[in-house]
Amino acid sequence: MEDQGLYRIGTVAKLTGISAECLRAWERRYGLTPSRRDGKTRYYDQLQLARLTKIKTLIELGHPISSLAKLSGDQLDARLQHARPAPILVSRLPQVGLIGTNLLMLEQESTESDQAEVAQRWVTVADFTASRTAERAGLDVLAVMLPALNPEELDQLQRHAPDCRVLAVHRFASETAIAAARASGVQTVVWPVSWESLMHACATPGGAPLHAGKTAPRRYSDHELLAIVQQAEPGDRDTPRYLVGMINDLNAFTEFSTQQLIENPADTEVYDRIREDTSYARAQLERALSVVAEVNQLAVNANPSA
Repeated sequence: MEDQGLYRIGTVAKLTGISAECLRAWERRYGLTPSRRDGKTRYYDQLQLARLTKIKTLIELGHPISSLAKLSGDQLDARLQHARPAPILVSRLPQVGLIGTNLLMLEQESTESDQAEVAQRWVTVADFTASRTAERAGLDVLAVMLPALNPEELDQLQRHAPDCRVLAVHRFASETAIAAARASGVQTVVWPVSWESLMHACATPGGAPLHAGKTAPRRYSDHELLAIVQQAEPGDRDTPRYLVGMINDLNAFTEFSTQQLIENPADTEVYDRIREDTSYARAQLERALSVVAEVNQLAVNANPSA
């Protein structure tokens, strides 16, 4: 229908730089509806295309979407005439709010990030929604741990932080729940996740989900794993030995999955997911090993001759 002056949502996304997921979320949250629908297909007219382009420009100048969605074309023009680029604070890191015990524990076990800064913390979603507006002000990203991805909880979070990007870390999720989350502009992350990867996702506006192609970084090299086992007292050697054995098995299986990924391009999605999940399972065992090493005062020596 583009020859009739109507544009599909995918075309609008390419012309304006606003993702289709974002357009759908704006439709749901702010009433920025398309000109017409044909089943599930959305069509936008020329006036809407021009209006969305103006909105995108103003957002890049620092204006929140919540202050622009209800403005007419003339009002948007007026803002553009008086708009000034928002000052760029080079030293300011994205301000992150953390929700969930697992994320709070992950932060405690990690070093300070140079990609994003944690400004507020809540143990539960209920604690967050019951907090004062002033506590939530100034946040750029809200990272929340959800045992299972729940669109209703995500909608509740977005209502309480309308100008904040939501990043949902989850253990379990159906394809329907993931699609609904992304359609509402929520970024999804599969648990477990490293602190570095989480902070990178928080620092990347509109970043892609931490999914295919991502693997958890190794905490210990092969030499370091061997050193931990060798340093343990004979009576205390079983636990680190078993942990190191499982870690080695998972490292080997990750490499096997990578090889299968190369040899079976038709099954890329399957082996990429297997490789990712296996590496994060190994990361969890490495965290357990680090606790054992600390309790038994086992120093790590990466020297091959150790």
